[in-house]
Amino acid sequence: MVTKILKTASIVLVLLTLWACPFEKKIKNAIPFNIPDLISVTPLDTVYHVGDRIVYTAVIPSRIDSLDIDIYEDTGVTSTLIIGSEIYRFDGNVIEVSKGYTRRLGDENTLSAFVIYNPTDKVYEFQARITFTQPGEYRIFLSGINIIFDNKKSEYNAYQIKTSIQNSGSEDMWEFRVVP
Repeated sequence: MVTKILKTASIVLVLLTLWACPFEKKIKNAIPFNIPDLISVTPLDTVYHVGDRIVYTAVIPSRIDSLDIDIYEDTGVTSTLIIGSEIYRFDGNVIEVSKGYTRRLGDENTLSAFVIYNPTDKVYEFQARITFTQPGEYRIFLSGINIIFDNKKSEYNAYQIKTSIQNSGSEDMWEFRVVP
């Protein structure tokens, strides 16, 4: 009986959270695109040592020729959140951002990554160099990486790009560990 109550309460809590999330509302009326492999991690491995560095990069094209859409031209958005980038999982290590920016969001003060528009190359970019300073096990969830661009000029209120990490070997999760 207690288990059923806890399960029901958990489901209700999740549904209320999703209902209250502003990004979820945008996604409901968004034009969705699935463009895999817009994020890269170099070098991509399963074992790193303390002191090793990786570069986490996202490059999102503004122009999507197959749909005759230019996100920047249509929306004027100069920066936006990468939902599900899981950059917060690298907290506690040294994170040096060279393109885009990070900001702490929400009640849990979670580190989030934002792409910024590069007008010269006509892409949205985020890049951070992460130096591992502590050993540990890491799980980076790959499904659910979304970039939302508000669009006030259309019947749809946003463009939604779903993407993944290049060469991760899995559609769901990239697991690795950092050893001393």
